[in-house]
Amino acid sequence: MDSDAVTVDIYRHRIGAALCAYACGDALGVPCEGAPAAEIDLSAAVALPVRPGWPRGSTSDDTALTLLVAEALITAAHADPAEHFLRLLSERADRVPGIGPSTHAAIQHYRDHGRPPEAGGNTNGAVMRALPVGWFVPVDDPDRRRALTRALSRITHPSPNAQGAAVVMSACAAWALDGATGRELLEVAREEAAAAVHLCGADRRIEQLIAAVADDQWAADAAGVSLDPYDTLAAVLFCAASARTLRQALEQAIGLGGDTDTVAALVGGLLGAQSSEDTVRALPWYVDVLLPDPADITLLADGLASARVAATGRPR
Repeated sequence: MDSDAVTVDIYRHRIGAALCAYACGDALGVPCEGAPAAEIDLSAAVALPVRPGWPRGSTSDDTALTLLVAEALITAAHADPAEHFLRLLSERADRVPGIGPSTHAAIQHYRDHGRPPEAGGNTNGAVMRALPVGWFVPVDDPDRRRALTRALSRITHPSPNAQGAAVVMSACAAWALDGATGRELLEVAREEAAAAVHLCGADRRIEQLIAAVADDQWAADAAGVSLDPYDTLAAVLFCAASARTLRQALEQAIGLGGDTDTVAALVGGLLGAQSSEDTVRALPWYVDVLLPDPADITLLADGLASARVAATGRPR
């Protein structure tokens, strides 16, 4: 097996583990989404209680749309990946549970007018689905990664802050896939936040929040993590940098309260890329998660890994 094939295989397994860990974090957070931290019982949460109206072990729009971004990236061919994503999203949205307000509004705008919205969307729906861009583009091509992240973000979330948070998250995903630790991801985030402010016109509060996490000065609001893209980014970085294991990080993520499924999903995606598939399968609630089709995960992981290696790169 030649060196490129070996590298693709390494990345394929890492991305596959990350997608499964993302789904496991999503499913862990679904039942307690919206609850303040004080009302969340971690021992009960890991049993994946039923959320009214949802099958036990369900994942949400977080997993569905993250997989859809991955699909759009590897199937766009000569099309614009962002436009390709929005078309697929519009076609499939009615089958996706729990789509957030900004994404729902963007879909409706596209259906009504044939184009994406030009304003609004200051929520965390873009950062939620940013990880596949970081897996698709190698770390040594930050300009392409930023441009692609912004394009895929503003198609539903034109807000500069939403785009800026997504740019930071995709950078963290790129480096996590190459083995960066949680603390190292904080340094990646600090550098990328400066680029986000410059490129996207994002509010400089993004730099302040990341600095607070790095200096151990950040704490979630008692009501839980909001839909604000910066709050979500800070919560994810906090959990990724402070927890010792994947399980601990995921439990910590839902323990913050609020938008638990999104925070836990992103934490799972970042740290899952540094974990083995066996580590993900060892999560106590793994067997109860309604995971995406394994064949779909394998296909997407292979497509992302192959594209990354074709563009450059060797894993650390």
